[in-house]
Amino acid sequence: MSDLTFRQLRFVEEFIKCGVGAQAARLAGYSCPQKAAARLKKNPKIKLKLDSLRQKAMQRAQLSLEKLLEELEEARQVAIDKEMAAAAVSASMGKAKLLGLDKPQKEHEEEKESDVPQVLVKFVE
Repeated sequence: MSDLTFRQLRFVEEFIKCGVGAQAARLAGYSCPQKAAARLKKNPKIKLKLDSLRQKAMQRAQLSLEKLLEELEEARQVAIDKEMAAAAVSASMGKAKLLGLDKPQKEHEEEKESDVPQVLVKFVE
């Protein structure tokens, strides 16, 4: 059982959906949504719940991404085995798109540690 009230839980759910505190507070039934959102986002229990839900979403996204990459690799291998070059290239490009590698890269751009989570963020969106 959660230590949060019904409205607090509703705020968390709505905030995860829309990302806008005042809108989430309004949908959760708070009469002064802006003030409530500011207060709620500072609440340690709400922060913990939001972090927990975000972590679960990232894990689901990672599993989904891994599954899609595996399926595309299987399709690519079948295409190679059947000498279907266009299908193999298509599967390779599908993998590249999922990983964000189909975008033009700036010359001499160094890879940052923060780039990897952005792949997940893009996938979740």
